[in-house]
This record gives sequence, structure tokens and C-alpha cells, in this order.
Amino acid sequence: MSETPGIRKVSLMRWVLRISNLIISLMVCVFDDAWFQLSRLFRGNLPCRCIVLYYHSVPKEYAERFEEQMRLVLKLAAPLDLRYLKGCSGKKRFVAITFDDSMESFYNNAVPVLVRLKIPATVFAVADALGTRPGWGDHYYLPTERVMSATQLQSLPDAISIGSHTLTHVSLVTVEPEMARGEITGSRQRLENLLQRSVTLFSFPHGHFNEALVHQCREAGYERVFTTEPRCVNETNFVIGRVSADPWDWPLEFRLKMMGAYRWRRSVRAALNRMLHYLALGQALGWEPGFGKMESQKAEKDSVDVHAGLR
Repeated sequence: MSETPGIRKVSLMRWVLRISNLIISLMVCVFDDAWFQLSRLFRGNLPCRCIVLYYHSVPKEYAERFEEQMRLVLKLAAPLDLRYLKGCSGKKRFVAITFDDSMESFYNNAVPVLVRLKIPATVFAVADALGTRPGWGDHYYLPTERVMSATQLQSLPDAISIGSHTLTHVSLVTVEPEMARGEITGSRQRLENLLQRSVTLFSFPHGHFNEALVHQCREAGYERVFTTEPRCVNETNFVIGRVSADPWDWPLEFRLKMMGAYRWRRSVRAALNRMLHYLALGQALGWEPGFGKMESQKAEKDSVDVHAGLR
């Protein structure tokens, strides 16, 4: 997610990056459309056209923008209920709407729009933070933002499914396995006791996860888990990627997101993570980059030659 406008001044570099992402995504969209048309002509299996978007908040001043986005979803795609993630392949485009953190602005400004337009959605609640200030979101949320109360969560309409977002919104990769298991299983139990209905969906806080955590979620009884890695949805997968969206997205930006054109960022992020991992591993083992090593060897040789000349 991007921080709510007004939290801090946007730098020129951020604007440049945002425009660059838009241009690359536009090219990806053109390629995707061409590939889809070719697949219809020459292949039996059509590429996936199902995307899950994830929001966090909808401040009051952006409620109209959010409604415009939802009307675009209805115009260009079929809304998808994540509790029934079946049949999202073929010629049609599908879009599912999710919200992380269960903020009051979602309840006050997004839910009425979703109900009025008959769009299903899923909200992932932080079980132990209900009714509090989101301490994890100081750099993203306005100071007036609060997490939904237990009463508000209970009063959500049936079209809004509720999933777990852990007990405390901790990054699960940073804690011991037993604590992570408690966050995963405890949040589900607490929400089910509160709501008196089954909770089968889970979203990883901060998007941080690994294979061990995915295994713990399976053991806890979740049917699907959701990350923040932008990718198209395969209905047979247990781990589902999502594309970040905000009500202040530019119209073209949002359109490209709901069409899956921003999924290239996952590959770039993975490549950067691998590069950083290898650099860190090299430093730990005392390796030097090739150029630096050559320069060091040359300097050592020059030093030896100078001393030999003096002798």
C-alpha cells in the first residue's frame, strides 16, 4: 500500500517511480491483450484473468473515488467472492476485493458502496486490535484512523466475508515458530468465537511469509492464504497473490492494476531480493566484488614492484 495522502510530502523520486511503474504496466497490458487474443485463436487453455486487489483504508474524502473504482470493476470484470473461488477461468475477467487491517474507514465509507453496488468483499481483521489505534500503521494511516470495533465487525453484511490477519499484526517471519503458530491459530479461534461463523481465509501481515508459515496455516485449518505478491489467481492454489490498490490511484493506474498489468513487480522484487541475499552472503564469507578484487590485486602487485626497484 501507499501511505494516505497528507501523511508526508511526496518526493520527486516517488513521482518518477510511480510514472515509471505506470508506463511499464501499460506495456505489459498491451502484451497481455495480444497474448490473450492469440490464445483464443491457437490454444485451448486461456491465460488467467482473475485478480485479487487489496486495500487498507478509504478516508471519507476518497469515498467517491472508491465508488468510481468499483463501478469500473463492474464495467470491465465480474466481482468474485473469495469464499467461492471456482470457475474463474475462461474468457471473462474476474476481480476480487479485499481489505487488510479492518479499519473504521472501510466500515464507514467502503461497505456502503460495496453493498449498494452488490460487490462481495473480504476484510482481514486483527483479532486483538479491535477498537484500537493501529500502532503498526503510523506511517500509512491518518491520526484519526482506528480499527473497527467488535460490534462493527459483527454487524457486517453477509456479502462481506471475514478472514484473519493474526492477533497483533506482527511480522510472522520475525518471531519464533510457536509464537507464529499462536498468532495464526489463536486469531482464527477468537474471530470464530466472536462471529459465530467459520473463518477460513488468512492474510499475512506486511506480506511477510515463508513455507513454514504456509504449512502452519494449513495445519490451522485455513482454506486459503493471501500475500501481497502481485500475481494472477490460480483457483487451485492454497497461496493467493494480490495487487495493491488505493482509492487515490490514478484512473489509468487502477485500471491497469485490476487487469493484472502490475504483476511484473513481483519478478523484479524477487530478483532484487536474490541479489541482496547473494551480496549479504558474500560479505559474510569475506568475498569481494570482482572489480574490487582486481583493483586490490593490482595495488598489491604495484606495491611489490616499487619495493623491488628500491632494493
